[in-house]
Amino acid sequence: MNVIKTMGLIGIILFTICFFCMSAFMESDIEAAIGFGSIAIMYGIGFSITAFLKAKKAIQEQA
Repeated sequence: MNVIKTMGLIGIILFTICFFCMSAFMESDIEAAIGFGSIAIMYGIGFSITAFLKAKKAIQEQA
C-alpha cells in the first residue's frame, strides 16, 4: 500500500496547485485553466485505477 500513500501525497499537492492555478487563470487565460484542470483529471484517473487494482488484489489475498 506504499504506492497508494505516495500517490495520495502527490495527488494532494498536485490538486492543490492545479486548483489555485485554475482559479487564478479562470478570468484572464481560460486555456491555461483548462490545461491545469486536464492535468488534475489525468492524474485522478490514474490514481483511481491504481487504488482500485490494489484494493482488488488485497481482497483476493485475504480470501
